[in-house]
Amino acid sequence: MSHSSRIIALLLGLAALMPPAWGGSSQTPKPGSSERKAICDAMRSYVQKDAIRSLPKPILFKVEFMRVDGDYAGFEGFPIFEDGSPAIPNYMPDIVYTTFLKRRGHGWQVIADLSRTDVPSPNELASIRKKFSQAIPSSVLPEFWREKLRP
Repeated sequence: MSHSSRIIALLLGLAALMPPAWGGSSQTPKPGSSERKAICDAMRSYVQKDAIRSLPKPILFKVEFMRVDGDYAGFEGFPIFEDGSPAIPNYMPDIVYTTFLKRRGHGWQVIADLSRTDVPSPNELASIRKKFSQAIPSSVLPEFWREKLRP
């Protein structure tokens, strides 16, 4: 094996040992996975404060978007009851929740909420851009927000 071939083999071997977060790769947790359940548990706790009236049964989510990159996650979805019946508009506000979470210990915590019912005005968007944490990787932003938050 030539010297350059050994260097290439060594570099490939080192790259294989690098944690996924170094590569900045994002992934969608599979339905039923412990990671997806933990994110949905955090979201469930977070959205229950918005209930219009007492929830008659537990809620789940119709997930439109979920991506995880290292210790950050993006979530977009709306609550439904576990039997599939709608929680909106009788029990929950008629919005799609768009939130960003950070892993804290063994769980997740919502750190930013861009949930809304309409498209932000230019002034509102400027304010959102100013306040939105640059630590949240763009890989966990839904396409709409990735485009809107682009500098």
